[in-house]
Amino acid sequence: MQNSHTPLAKFIHLTFTVLYAYGIFKQVEDLDDLDDISLLNFEIFFAIVFLVIVLIRYFYMKDVKTLLGAHDQMRKGHLYIAKMTHRLVYFSLIMLPTTGLLIAGMIAVDIPGMQAAIALHEFSAFLSYVTIALHVAASLYSRYKGEGIWNAMVPIFKEKGKNNSDLVLKLEGIEDKVYSFIEEKIISK
Repeated sequence: MQNSHTPLAKFIHLTFTVLYAYGIFKQVEDLDDLDDISLLNFEIFFAIVFLVIVLIRYFYMKDVKTLLGAHDQMRKGHLYIAKMTHRLVYFSLIMLPTTGLLIAGMIAVDIPGMQAAIALHEFSAFLSYVTIALHVAASLYSRYKGEGIWNAMVPIFKEKGKNNSDLVLKLEGIEDKVYSFIEEKIISK
């Protein structure tokens, strides 16, 4: 049984992380800046490359077991949360360049509706911030607990094994209640 992601999956994960960070730091602050055709063309190129990488990653990873590398059997509620978070991350990361391309197209052909396109783009950016922050926080928490999931995807700061501290045991008690609620109220329906 495979207990770690492939080198290609890890490479795409790292590449995507770098591209996302770059996109956040170099984002266009003023729409008038896109009057510069070379900047507009670069933004279009960047959005297409970003979208292609996100889609490649999605189709490559869609059949991979969620929470790969876990030492223990994961609860259905835990898997549900992980899958929903991943889906929201992908949704936001597909919407982000797509709405950016919509804005670029509206600039190029000068059609109405720019405010709606900008609002969708800003919502996509906000959703990506929130879902990625949740994903990173959950990854760090999982690493702290020593579940093995971190080691399956991230090549640095390897886990040393299960953390059985009092704090982790208390947090796992809370998690069990959340997972039970999800399993009873959401998944079973």
